[in-house]
Amino acid sequence: MGFLSKLNQLFSTLQALKAEITESKSLFDDLKSRVSTPSLPVSNPTLSSWQDDPLQIPMQPLPTTAEIIIIGSGISGASIAYTLLKKCPSSKIVMLEAREICSGATGRNGGHIKCSAYMEYSTLKARFGNSAKQLLRYQKRHMPLLLGLIEELKIEAEAREVETVDVFTDEKAWGEAKQMVKEFKTDLPEEAEDIIVYDGVDGCQEYHVNPAHCCGIITYKAAALSPHKFIISLYAMLLQNPNFTISPGTAVTEITSADKYTVFTGRGKICASSIVHATDGFAATLIPGLEGKIFPVRGHVTTQSGCGFDASRSWCIHHKRGFDYISQRPGGELVVGGGMIQSPGRGVDEFGIWRDDGICYSIRAYLGGLVETVFETQTKTERAWSGCMGFAPDLLPFVGRLESSMTGRRSDGEWISAGFQGEGMVLAWLSGVAVGLMIAGDQEYQDEAGIPGGRVQDWLPRELICSKERVDRLSVSDLAALL
Repeated sequence: MGFLSKLNQLFSTLQALKAEITESKSLFDDLKSRVSTPSLPVSNPTLSSWQDDPLQIPMQPLPTTAEIIIIGSGISGASIAYTLLKKCPSSKIVMLEAREICSGATGRNGGHIKCSAYMEYSTLKARFGNSAKQLLRYQKRHMPLLLGLIEELKIEAEAREVETVDVFTDEKAWGEAKQMVKEFKTDLPEEAEDIIVYDGVDGCQEYHVNPAHCCGIITYKAAALSPHKFIISLYAMLLQNPNFTISPGTAVTEITSADKYTVFTGRGKICASSIVHATDGFAATLIPGLEGKIFPVRGHVTTQSGCGFDASRSWCIHHKRGFDYISQRPGGELVVGGGMIQSPGRGVDEFGIWRDDGICYSIRAYLGGLVETVFETQTKTERAWSGCMGFAPDLLPFVGRLESSMTGRRSDGEWISAGFQGEGMVLAWLSGVAVGLMIAGDQEYQDEAGIPGGRVQDWLPRELICSKERVDRLSVSDLAALL
């Protein structure tokens, strides 16, 4: 190659790099603008397959007073209500929901109760050192707690323990995963007893994976359920207490405070002594100090038919960047989600999207062909929908009392349980329980269905507390290093 040819090649490379940097900066500038512009949930969202059987609550006049108002009716709001009604059954509690009951992230997720412990531990250890063990155990505690609660209450929610199968399609990602397993087994051998590693194509035949796209497989225990069935069944039980009211179609537009809090909605106003924000990615719409500190990320899910998988298993397909997930409902329907990296902006353009009334065409098309590619079996997409997951820049939930510097209101009666980064089934329930117990009066409690014994501070990681110090140091720029 001559000197001029090399020079032309170098020039072309630099031009391409400049274009890439310019495009990346533009994507990031747009992202910063989106996350700092909160919005209420849209009124006409896409419909998930879980929501075909909604909880019907007759529209009633909005109460004018309450002791506690819970804003949001997903799994976090449900756990707060459940805990408060257990500990303070005579308290008047009103739950406000902008749309239908459980129509947000909980009613739109993939139905997995899954903690990828070896991955989580490696990431948490690098960030938090010795605290990683408590943070991990907090997540792992959710599966037995939720399955036990569902069994205790005799709720039909498709809840089942599964063998989960992590399939790796990239050699580098596979090598890193094996190192994570090694580290996990060294540091927490008892926690790692259920992990099995299949190198290369060893497990492909057993798990029906196309060996052409598999570098290795890791299996361990997880669970799956219909999150929507679980939550609406729980609400049906809680509504038997006359002190508990749910008001759907009641979006909160403003909150003021004097002697008490006044919550303004499109259906009137209501006063209360305490308010709990359980709106996940939408929390910043009512908490000015959290603008840019918590925001939604749009995820995509499909249901597909036409193949015989095994309802006692779930799958996660890990790539060079990003992952996808699959599970089969007991009735045969496949739930297939993920594909974020397939968006035109390589996933960045899905951050800060406050609407779940549309889908990304390229992600929808990708998910439609995923099963056939990885498992060599044909499926047909029956439905596709989107949902808004709540993210904080440090990828941890916000739990606890809100300070006046965040709300601009009095500081003794506002609380939050939000920001579960699409991992709500292993983060949200206990976060809500923690807030419920704090409001009830933080003391030592007896262990009971769905509620751990002891004091909250014994099992709630301090890294989750929504302190001013933590919020002040958060920046959306931090996501680049964490994702």
